[in-house]
Amino acid sequence: MSKTSGNHRPPPPPDDAPPQGGKGGKGPDMAQVLVTMAEETYRFIRADDGRTYGVPKDGPNIAVPLGSKGEGGVRAKLATSLWRRSGQVASGAALSDCVNVLEGEAGEKDPEPVFLRMGRLHDPELGECVVVDMGTETGQAIVVTCDGWRTEAKSPVIFRRSSLVHPLVEPVHGGSLNTLRALVNLSEEDYRLAIGWVVAAFFLDIPHPILFVQGEQGTAKSTLVRTLLSLCDPQPAADRETPAGSREWAIFARASWAFSFDNLTEIPDWFSNSLCKGVTGDSVLQRALHSDEDIVVFSFQRVMAITTIGIKHALAGDLVDRMLLVEPEVLDSRRPESEIRAAREAALPEALGAILDLVCGTLAHLPNVQIENLPRMADFARVLAALDAHTGWSTLATYRERIVAMGASLIEGDVFAQSLYRLAHRPNPDGPPPGPWEGSTADLLAELHKICVQGGMAVTELPKDVRVAGQKVTEVAPSLRKLGVDVRRRKSGSKRFVSVSKITS
Repeated sequence: MSKTSGNHRPPPPPDDAPPQGGKGGKGPDMAQVLVTMAEETYRFIRADDGRTYGVPKDGPNIAVPLGSKGEGGVRAKLATSLWRRSGQVASGAALSDCVNVLEGEAGEKDPEPVFLRMGRLHDPELGECVVVDMGTETGQAIVVTCDGWRTEAKSPVIFRRSSLVHPLVEPVHGGSLNTLRALVNLSEEDYRLAIGWVVAAFFLDIPHPILFVQGEQGTAKSTLVRTLLSLCDPQPAADRETPAGSREWAIFARASWAFSFDNLTEIPDWFSNSLCKGVTGDSVLQRALHSDEDIVVFSFQRVMAITTIGIKHALAGDLVDRMLLVEPEVLDSRRPESEIRAAREAALPEALGAILDLVCGTLAHLPNVQIENLPRMADFARVLAALDAHTGWSTLATYRERIVAMGASLIEGDVFAQSLYRLAHRPNPDGPPPGPWEGSTADLLAELHKICVQGGMAVTELPKDVRVAGQKVTEVAPSLRKLGVDVRRRKSGSKRFVSVSKITS
């Protein structure tokens, strides 16, 4: 055997190989060659978040990041292409010079929308359409309109991807949820609410409530969430732990459209705030690496789920406002994970087809939806109302009930909030129920003291300071409003007043 037979040598350069010049005027240097190759292969764009990408001229409509040094970026693809065409190894300096030029070109372009998994498109005849990246190497997409859905070989909009974007199954027209329903251990009300959450996940630019899956050990909470995510954004790392900080949170959140946090027992204050902003839309600013001035902006609005046996501390009211509670039922008998996975994979094609049909029906009814007394998550409520109009379900009514239940859980054990609730519902033995109560914060504390004494509640847990009581009113007001009690603070001249009343409609 030859001594050189095991060496991996590049093939000899073909006749049309790029010149290896750059010295002595023999031809273009390597950076110029790379720029020419890139311009032949890609068109360059600036996304609406300011990031720059190359989109293949002949290939899937998938944005390839310019600045990335990973294997999925333009830099790595150009280096590989140069090697295959000429046997040359691109230097780091040449690649950096090339990418600098390309980023400059892209930065001069008008912004274009770049989507992650879920996109949108306006059709002049059909109106707003939903476009779904199927996650395949060939770039297939599903286009959903109010009249139906279809699979297209190439997406009509630009998507970006991360390593967490995995392929969707091929959906089946006329599919059914029946087979998948047998794998979901939720009551019928909770099941329909969870399906409503999945349908809403196809809609961009609306806040999506955090699916809060709470149940005892052994109720297959994680399996339930994986099943639901497989209908909208399947991925290998759907179950995540609490991130270490805001930067890690932002990087993870940008990487996938939908994800879950598994078996949480605590939610730190910073993370509670981040979850709230992740629902309504968050932007995290970080200093760019190796730079003293450049700022990297991570912007996102995501679909999230949390599974828990129970959170050890009280949840913040603004987080509870953004939650959708479902409670899995206890399993009479357990099945092997491999068996459940096989059953889920078999059921998914028809189930995804059925979900897409529900999205079509929701799109058709959404423009005509009218709701009185919209809840905090108003856009999600409108999606549920449109889904109900299409299916005959009552998911919106169930959602309103859950809002009340979550509000009740918030004031459980809170003597101040409970006494305010009793103040709004105080009886009048001598006539009709009294109207709203109003007085100063000091008057309020005196009234709540009486209510605690009469009801056998711990008076010592009431605030002793007027200023603290005023702050506490602001904290508990959103939770009480869910329970039909309106608590407001107002200022008249130099005086401050508090009003407490029942909400009658």
